[in-house]
Amino acid sequence: MANPVTDLRFEPRLTAEIQAVLEKHGYRLPPGGDHIHDLVMTRVTLALKNLVEVFEGRTR
Repeated sequence: MANPVTDLRFEPRLTAEIQAVLEKHGYRLPPGGDHIHDLVMTRVTLALKNLVEVFEGRTR
């Protein structure tokens, strides 16, 4: 099973694609400047890492 730290499939483009899908379905980032968006996207990235681990059965 892949190590989440060194898994080359998990790249910034994956998070950007998920953001695009969410926006396509009507979800929007909260209002605020770049700092707020960076905080939100950091949390999204952590959640996405958890999702891919669950999806591949790599949970503890």
